[in-house]
Amino acid sequence: MPHFPAFINLEGKKVVVVGGGVVAERKIEKLLPFKPSIKVISPAFTAGIEKLRREGRVSIVKRKFMLPDIRDAFMVIVAVDNIKLQKRIYEYCKKRRILCNAVDSPDFCTFIFPALVIRGDIVIGISTSGKVPALSRSLREYVQKALPENLEQVKEKLETMRRNIPKGEERQRLMVKLSRRFLNL
Repeated sequence: MPHFPAFINLEGKKVVVVGGGVVAERKIEKLLPFKPSIKVISPAFTAGIEKLRREGRVSIVKRKFMLPDIRDAFMVIVAVDNIKLQKRIYEYCKKRRILCNAVDSPDFCTFIFPALVIRGDIVIGISTSGKVPALSRSLREYVQKALPENLEQVKEKLETMRRNIPKGEERQRLMVKLSRRFLNL
């Protein structure tokens, strides 16, 4: 079943990452532009995660994970290979309506972490509903190459123009026409 794409404001929201390895680091790097408050829990951490801690971009807890660690989380990313732990965290999150993503285990996810293309305020998420992440990655690379380099400037210009046009269907039609013209479509 395909997943509905939703864009969520994570600014200041508590995101807990369980695991301190390379996969956890990769997920953290993808989350950082959205400015959540990230706590990473693991007995050991990559040098990259340690660097992010020193820079004040994440907090870490150096020990094994315990369920109370996620009690007040908005979102949990489970980046460990332990399937039993993934399932336990997923069930806990599901009961408490906490967003949960267990890396490489779509059965233990309440949401799918998409492949992301980010150009300023423009964010494109690509997903195969967790079935073929490598395809999502390849599509992300394709889309990144296809997008014009000046996309953020086009967005800013259209944003300014939109503010000066009264709301309504006419504004909608004009903005679509201008968007297509600026993008040479």
